[in-house]
Amino acid sequence: MMKTRSTPFFALVLPLLLACAAEPSDPFLVQSDAGPVQGFAPEGASDVAAFLGIPFAQAPEGHLRWRPPVAVEPWTEPLQANEYRPICPQGRAQLPQSENCLYLNVWTSAERSDSDAMPVMVWIHGGGFRTGNGRLGEAPATGRGAGLASRGVVIVSIQYRLGALGFFAHPVLAAEAAASGQPEGSHGVLDMIAALEWVQRNAAAFGGDPDRVTIFGVSAGGMAVNTLMSTPASAGLFHRAIAQSGYGTWRLPHLSEARWGLPSARDQGSALIADAFDLGDEPSAADLRALPVEDLINLGTGFWVPITGGVLPDEPGIVFARGEQHDVPYITGGNSFEGTIFRAFAMAPGDYFATFGEREGQARALYGADGETDDDAERIAAATLFGDQRYVISARYLAEQMKTVSSPGRAYYFQFVPEAQREAFPGAPHGSEVAYAFGDTGDPDAERYPGADGAALGDAMAAYWTRFAATGDPNGDGAPEWPEYNAESDTWMVLDAPEPKATPGVIKDRLDLVEAVYLERIGGE
Repeated sequence: MMKTRSTPFFALVLPLLLACAAEPSDPFLVQSDAGPVQGFAPEGASDVAAFLGIPFAQAPEGHLRWRPPVAVEPWTEPLQANEYRPICPQGRAQLPQSENCLYLNVWTSAERSDSDAMPVMVWIHGGGFRTGNGRLGEAPATGRGAGLASRGVVIVSIQYRLGALGFFAHPVLAAEAAASGQPEGSHGVLDMIAALEWVQRNAAAFGGDPDRVTIFGVSAGGMAVNTLMSTPASAGLFHRAIAQSGYGTWRLPHLSEARWGLPSARDQGSALIADAFDLGDEPSAADLRALPVEDLINLGTGFWVPITGGVLPDEPGIVFARGEQHDVPYITGGNSFEGTIFRAFAMAPGDYFATFGEREGQARALYGADGETDDDAERIAAATLFGDQRYVISARYLAEQMKTVSSPGRAYYFQFVPEAQREAFPGAPHGSEVAYAFGDTGDPDAERYPGADGAALGDAMAAYWTRFAATGDPNGDGAPEWPEYNAESDTWMVLDAPEPKATPGVIKDRLDLVEAVYLERIGGE
């Protein structure tokens, strides 16, 4: 009988191994630290993989209301991440909302590789800390998220608790936090920190570099960036920061004021609950957590803000001046007519000018409201001053205080207004730079399309933002040089068409006035 040779085991399995190696992995299926996530290709962006509605914490409802975020329970079956989840509770919202809202969204390259990790940019939405959400375009197109991701970065947008659910203090909750050793107040900020911790754990799985994380946001989102720059609790979670129209020199309430409902923090503390609900003199924590969410979302008359004395040690301007901010490259800026927000404060122009006391005449002269002016002119003047005092001076002051650490600060002044909007606005409205930062200037066939100059500005800004995310320096690729900020040269990057331009002394006399008022308030020099 002829003896036959058995086929070696390796020869049998080699074809299978080669076949597996040749078969590409599914770019839309990612293993997160909690379980598998199934994404999709957004319409019109086949080179991008989108993952919508990934939970980064449990629903902060019931016994978890007004407590720090808690890790999600893991899952085994792929999470279908093809649609947005509910937004956080807020008044007058048209979208589905729920206390179960701690979700984030990710846009990344569909052709990512383990050897070429991309910078990560985490977007924090605005809305006065009482409205807003993490949507960056409608599914299945998801425009802005997909658009910026196609420039070689991983985009993450997050949601966080808002209004009374996210920025409220009460003696009962203070005692509970002290007994358990948990942080008190500003739970919305704790949500942001939990989302950044998720990014650190999961960035690599989505093609991102956990050592190159940039946080960026607008308005309240810009203030959130300044807050995260100022709290030790976020140390090591990000490596660059961009605060767009973020306020860091605006007065913030302290926990001691909010807990006891003092007039300076009445809209964020115990007095707010006492005025709205009949809970007696000493409600329990269970009483507070039993309040209907529908009754909580409309509490307060204005914007909410982070509370100092807890996770935020002090106002960002004060923290920066002490040199206690995170030592990371920092960009900050404001717009030429941030005053579109002024109407939300329901203050008469004359009453606002009067808050400047002995400096009222100087303020009126600098802003064109001295002498005989009509009501409309005075309103625009007051609104412009308000915008400078709330947003633009914060940019100049915080950029200058980066001298207290080793990383550079840079300042921008956005003043581009499309021709179709110039009759309506005397300058660039609050938040109008966001579209340009994402490189998304709209449909060329749309009536309000900013034209070729506006499109070029959007491309330039998105390039500055993504280069900064990649290297910590926005310069390169032949773009106009953006210098580091210092008080001596007072040089800003003016973002305008036909191209950005470094310019010294932007509205210097006006900002000198509002900075003097700020320093007087905090007892600085």
